Amino acid sequence: MAGGLLLAITYAAYSVAIPAPLPPGVLDEAATTTTSGMSSTPTSVVSLPPSSGGTSTFFSNKLSAADRTEIFWTATGIAVAVSLVQGAITTLIDICESEGLWTIRFNLGRREHFWWTGIALALIASLGCMILSFLAGMCGASCSISKSDADVGNNNDSLGIILLSAASSLAVFRYAWPAWRNRHYCSNRWMAWTGPSRTGIDATLVPLISGPNPWPELSKDVSIVKQHPVDIHLPLTKPTLIAEDPTDILKARKRQLELEASGSVGPPGGREIKVVTPGDENPPDDSTGLYAPVIEGSSASLQWGTMIGFAPRVSRGILAAPHRLLQSGPLTASGHDGRAVCLAHGILGRNKGLAPHTFILKLDTKKLEEKSVQWPRPSKVLRSYFKQEMESAFKGLGLVFVDAATELALLLADSSHSLIEDWLHERMEHQDLALNNQIARLGASNEHLQLLYRLSYAAMLVSLSAHRKGRKHRPELKVFIAYWKKHFTEELPPWTAFPEMKRRLEVEERDLGDTDLDALIEAVLD
Repeated sequence: MAGGLLLAITYAAYSVAIPAPLPPGVLDEAATTTTSGMSSTPTSVVSLPPSSGGTSTFFSNKLSAADRTEIFWTATGIAVAVSLVQGAITTLIDICESEGLWTIRFNLGRREHFWWTGIALALIASLGCMILSFLAGMCGASCSISKSDADVGNNNDSLGIILLSAASSLAVFRYAWPAWRNRHYCSNRWMAWTGPSRTGIDATLVPLISGPNPWPELSKDVSIVKQHPVDIHLPLTKPTLIAEDPTDILKARKRQLELEASGSVGPPGGREIKVVTPGDENPPDDSTGLYAPVIEGSSASLQWGTMIGFAPRVSRGILAAPHRLLQSGPLTASGHDGRAVCLAHGILGRNKGLAPHTFILKLDTKKLEEKSVQWPRPSKVLRSYFKQEMESAFKGLGLVFVDAATELALLLADSSHSLIEDWLHERMEHQDLALNNQIARLGASNEHLQLLYRLSYAAMLVSLSAHRKGRKHRPELKVFIAYWKKHFTEELPPWTAFPEMKRRLEVEERDLGDTDLDALIEAVLD
């Protein structure tokens, strides 16, 4: 992207470092003049008459030869330094994108506007110094000063000024200004791709996750064979959070325990690892990241991220995303703005859970559009184009998932940057882990917990459609109750009558303004 600018900067630096010679006739060599019969000593002087004042008088009086030399080399040094720095950054970005170092790439992307601003300001400073040096050189050509003094500085080299002015304009209007306009998207892209992730944990590894806050201990002194390129961070500071993937940690810990067990009596690996596993009578603690139910001998669903001590990193689901969607200015296959599609890919790569093909969602798109806070939803005209994108990525997960993905992308396209930022900051794209574990402790059956999970994408779309700054809870319980009343004849489960659930309903209905939450819920369960 910045190759043309880099070439312009380099050429400008080369031009200013090799100043052009003075035009012929400006300086006369060792002229000996005789006036009124008196001889003068040989000297090298400027043949043009001295200026009557103005800029030339200022430079001749204020700038010495040393000053002009210093200005000239300052301009040259700034241009060369900018060329080197921008070349290094451009190379680093190319390496990140070609080798899949997306955590580093997206982290750099959050600061693009800062480095482009720095480059633009440095080029403008270099241009200012070059103009000053140019004017000093012109003064030397028009004032009665020695040839050696007139030769210093930028002597009539307009080419360097033209190139630096072109490079400065390019840096400001082609890169710095668009980067500032795009900064909110780059920040939201980082949050969409690096927020908490939901991962399936193999049944043989689940018993290792036990007790309150287990991850600092599990990650201590484990040997990870090799980090995936997506997981790698820039090693600028000593990490305070866990940088490894939880699945890799559990596998390494299991190998470690098996090696320790092999040293005891019995054949290697013959000693069973006994760890208390959360179950129906012992729901998981929120700090474990496990969703209930945790069934012995079955895989479990784990939500992990900064809230339980892991460093943010880009989801490995990015490996399936088209490269054109990962640029700072992404495009869909049809050539439309792809920023919302990129954000949706990041969210959907992190929150699917164990059985995304079982999600419950029956959309009334017209009602959802009209009742959402994003109304009048101008991006609805892109529905067919966005659906093509989502079908190519998620068709294997079923049509319900494709419909949910399409609607999510359209909602994101019609939402402001600040609303998306607040929604992601509150982790509203995920099924509420605390609510899940809470109703498990209140006696919800495995079937009820599974139904709550299957309705999680419906709750996600309602949440974004009704979101306002300050809302901190998805309407999961309201969606569950509405679905139950619509499809079951028996009474609501007993756990819904507990005071904790009544308070939860009150929180879900708070700060709605004029939004009709019941109509939005009906629009996703029609």
